[in-house]
Amino acid sequence: MILIPIGTKAQLIKMAPVILEIRKQGLKFDFVLTGQHQETMSDLIEGFGLPEPAYTLAPIEEANTSKKLLGWLIKTLKNNLKSNCEIAKRKYKICLVHGDTMSTLIGALLAKRHGIAVAHVEAGLRSHSLLHPFPEELTRRIVSKIASIYYCSGTMAINNIKKTKKNADIVDTGQNTLLDSVRFSLAHAQDHQKVSTQNYCVASIHRFENISNRARFRFILDTIFQFSQEINVKFVLHSATRHKLSSYGWMEELEANPKIELLPRMNYFKFTDLISKANFIMTDGGSNQEECSYLNIPNLLMRQHTERDEGLGSNSVLSKYDSDIINAFFNEKKNHNPTITTHLPLHQEKPSLTIALDLKKRIEKS
Repeated sequence: MILIPIGTKAQLIKMAPVILEIRKQGLKFDFVLTGQHQETMSDLIEGFGLPEPAYTLAPIEEANTSKKLLGWLIKTLKNNLKSNCEIAKRKYKICLVHGDTMSTLIGALLAKRHGIAVAHVEAGLRSHSLLHPFPEELTRRIVSKIASIYYCSGTMAINNIKKTKKNADIVDTGQNTLLDSVRFSLAHAQDHQKVSTQNYCVASIHRFENISNRARFRFILDTIFQFSQEINVKFVLHSATRHKLSSYGWMEELEANPKIELLPRMNYFKFTDLISKANFIMTDGGSNQEECSYLNIPNLLMRQHTERDEGLGSNSVLSKYDSDIINAFFNEKKNHNPTITTHLPLHQEKPSLTIALDLKKRIEKS
């Protein structure tokens, strides 16, 4: 049986098509929630038509502060390190972890503790800077040491794994599983043909390295205010982002600006529709960078480094927090005419199916 622990919205979006393919192949699996995030998780489970989680590793909450995150970590380890815990009872052969979140690390550590082989989806991504992004880059490196099976999305990721493990068990998925998620979203969209007559950009900022650095977060916020002088801004607020804005005393300033619309986090299908009609998106999310590369949406990455190469040199620009780079991007893209994409003809890979078929071979051999 396969264990699939998932803790965040981004993980669930990228792993949903993998779970669906695994189910199609008739493999036995337990999709479980780690309890790290609560917001929009049930909407995603319903939207993708996923089975309900078999169980949770810890009580589900929104670990949107450092204190809550620490509390969740302690509860999760306390509940699942014991030899009589649910993970140990079910005799899993493979634990399929995804990405670079704290849930990825917890899943890998618990699997190792209970003698389960760790397979890492989205393995091999590197920014080559421990502090950018932090702690994600450190998480990737630790999980790479624990894992024994690596699902890598292309040559760059494969080469990064080979540098540290010459004889690593690597499977090339060609693209990230997010490609299948975008396909699913486009196939189930209700109003992709309706093009907005209003020019707007989307802002989505949530990474710890940005929102926990007051000076840097203020720079990003001032950039949003600058953009709003010439274009409407739809600012999607993650729970952690909203919390930091409130603690810094900046919410009233945002709410008073009529050109900035503050939006709660929405389900994946609504968000895909929102960005597909935008002039451009300003983000610090790696998943957003990938989505924009598939949908050909201009995007400004509010980061110093990125572990992904999707879109760089074409529709994605790494800001490096440099005002000249940011202003040049804005002046070029503020009048960009969005083109609604209904399919992705340039990408033929089926990464989720590749993973499911590989897992089927391994289970049948064991």
